[in-house]
Amino acid sequence: MKIVFLDEATIPLNDDIDFSVFQELGDYVGYPHCTEEEIIQRAAAVEVVIPNKVRMTPRVIESLDSLQLIAEIATGYDNVDLQAARENNVTVCNVAGYAANTVPQHTFALILNLATKAHIYHADVMAGEWAKASSFNLLNYPAFELKDLTIGIIGFGTIGRGVARIAEGFGMRVLAYDIVGIQNSHYPNTDLETIFRQSDFVTVHSPLTDQTRNLIDADALSKMKPTAMVINAARGGIVDEEALAAALNSGQIAGAGFDVLTSEPPVEGNVLLTAKNVIMTPHCAWSTREARQKLVNETAENIRAFVEGRPRNIVV
Repeated sequence: MKIVFLDEATIPLNDDIDFSVFQELGDYVGYPHCTEEEIIQRAAAVEVVIPNKVRMTPRVIESLDSLQLIAEIATGYDNVDLQAARENNVTVCNVAGYAANTVPQHTFALILNLATKAHIYHADVMAGEWAKASSFNLLNYPAFELKDLTIGIIGFGTIGRGVARIAEGFGMRVLAYDIVGIQNSHYPNTDLETIFRQSDFVTVHSPLTDQTRNLIDADALSKMKPTAMVINAARGGIVDEEALAAALNSGQIAGAGFDVLTSEPPVEGNVLLTAKNVIMTPHCAWSTREARQKLVNETAENIRAFVEGRPRNIVV
């Protein structure tokens, strides 16, 4: 069994991740990054490819005659052309739940910075503003408590439920919505109209699909409170960035915390980078060492299960 990791450099940080689980499964090679042409060349006689963010286009899939499994090393699989996979009898699997603690933690890091202005205060202190203060403190920015505020969670899988648990700890009211319905939870499936109108924070934790693309658009933003804030630590494209930037700059809503953009990295810029009251992190919400190692281990288990004829976590 030949296995090729197409963008291995997206996972380790200073060699902190153990990839031996892949080596145990067969003839394994990891490449830091691959272009489309390099994928076709390097995986020409390979049964299993592991992509994270490289695009598995129809051309790539159709060119790999030996390909049997695309083991997506992520939860989101919008980089894989599923129709091409179906037509070429290639199985696609993913890893869900590996960031069940990590992404909710980062989501609240964004929320707490928006609430406390800690990131702005830190910049002021480092710039010497506190040293020049006439009193013992600086009170330059309005802060607020999370208790009794409403958080609307769009996408109520493992990560969305993790966000809900943290929100409960802060004494927040939780509204939940999932496009496929909500099972095994005391939270009902609240309609999006109610979530947009009642929430103080709207946070998205859904995959990017045709159904969720631009789910939060100008119309949705127009229904929100002027004090509302939008959080996206899921996928760029779920929120209409142009519409959000316009809403932020006009004061239609109060703020946003984003870990993802439609085009990453934003080499040609992005309207949110210059919008008012935005906190931006570089698609790192998923990236604790614990989560990355679990991601590798679960991907290896997906491959092992496929080889043994008991495929798991199948997308197509």
